[in-house]
This record gives sequence, structure tokens and C-alpha cells, in this order.
Amino acid sequence: MPNNREPMRCFEGSAEPYQPFWNFIDAASSESGETELELYGIISEYSWYDDDITPAKFKADLYNIGKGGPVLMKVNSPGGDVIAASVMRSILSDYPGAVTARVDGIAASAAVAVTTAARHVQMIDSAYMMIHDPALVVFLAYLDIETLGRLHDELANIKDGLILAYETRTGLGATRLAHMMTEETWMSARQAVDFGFADEIVAGGQKKAQNVGFVNCLRGYGRVPEAVLQAFTVDHPEVVSSILTDEMKREAQSLREQVNTILQRSNHA
Repeated sequence: MPNNREPMRCFEGSAEPYQPFWNFIDAASSESGETELELYGIISEYSWYDDDITPAKFKADLYNIGKGGPVLMKVNSPGGDVIAASVMRSILSDYPGAVTARVDGIAASAAVAVTTAARHVQMIDSAYMMIHDPALVVFLAYLDIETLGRLHDELANIKDGLILAYETRTGLGATRLAHMMTEETWMSARQAVDFGFADEIVAGGQKKAQNVGFVNCLRGYGRVPEAVLQAFTVDHPEVVSSILTDEMKREAQSLREQVNTILQRSNHA
């Protein structure tokens, strides 16, 4: 029986409940000549936990527009709701047509889980991937002990499932993958291919963030490479100070000074 309760908001933004955060382009209108699925931005500002409506919309769009043919899934996402990503991965895995994922900018957190549904994963040469432990952020929601317990169990199960998915795709061991997730591991395009998360590097420009909400989502991660911050804040200088803490700025300045010292020694050697 469908759940009639409004879904829980888990990321700040302007989306309405059940509003699609994806965009399909049919094969006749796309540049590639294949059906294209654009995942540009946060993967669901609302949790899919106990949501029967939004997953049904996504599945209907995939099958109605894809028509069982090949789909090019273009990704530029800082992540989002891990439960939504897990369900999307399952729907995409069951789809009869060949799905190719292309990371145009970032595939972080939940977005990586979605890419694992693809038969072939491409990385634009300037793109990044990031994996970490699943988490759920809920704003202004009343959660009792029973609900929190179910969420804890669900996240634990999702991590186990993600490790299995990553292990199948990469060939890396479960223990190593679990450690990489706990440590919040960022990968360049080359590293993503070397680790087995992607299959191919393609040349191209990085897809820029579409809104400040995209950039703000990066604040939830503790080890964002400076190159990523620079790439995705160039169009939004007003949010740089909100992303870089004073401690991060001091560490960056210290690193620059150390690099300059090393370069000066090399020049005088």
C-alpha cells in the first residue's frame, strides 16, 4: 500500500516533494543519438525512505523514454540521499537496455552508487569520484527511537550492499573498500580507472555546478581536494568562505609555503 506521508527533507534546497531531480532526453533529440539521463545536482533533496511515489516516477520515465534501448547517463553530482541512490541503482540494473555512465564533473557519495549500475563507466579527464560511509541527513524531522533504529539498520545494510557492488565492479577486497569508505576516498579520473570504479577516460571540459546548493553540499565532506573546491566555486565566489573553514585556509597556506620552499631549494641546487 502506498505511503501517503510527505517524504523527509534531507538536503537544503527549493525542490518540492516528489519533484524529479533527473532529466531524460529521448534518443531523437539527444546529441549522442541515445536516450540520455542527466543527473546534474543533488540526488534527491528528499529521502526515498518510505517514499513509493518518486521511485515509481523515475522507473516510468526510464522505461517510457528509454524504450528498452541504450541509455547514456551523464553525472555531475555531489551525492545525496543514499537510499534514493540504492533504489535508482536497482532500477537501472534491471533495465533491459545497455546503460553507460559518464562522469562529467563529480560523482561523489551516492552518485557513485548510481554509476555502478552501468555496464561501462567513462570519466571526463578532469572529473572526480568519491566514496564514503553512507549517512542520512534529515532537517526538521521528528524521529522516534523506532524510526532511528530502522534508519541505522537500513544504512548498515546499504553499506554492505555498496561494498558488494564496489567489490564486484573493482575486484578490490571488502575490507579495503570498507576502509576506503570510512576514510572518505577521493579519486581523480586516472585513479578511478586504476581502482576499477571506471573503465575509460575521455577528453572534455568539466561540467560546472548549476547552483549554489550543489556547492554547499560539498561542505558535508571532510577531505574535499582543493582542486575540486576551486573547480566548483569559481562561478560562486560568495560561497567559498562558507566552504573553507579558517583551519582549512591555514592548512592550505602552510602547504603552499612548504611547496614554495621546496621549489626554491630545487632552483638553488
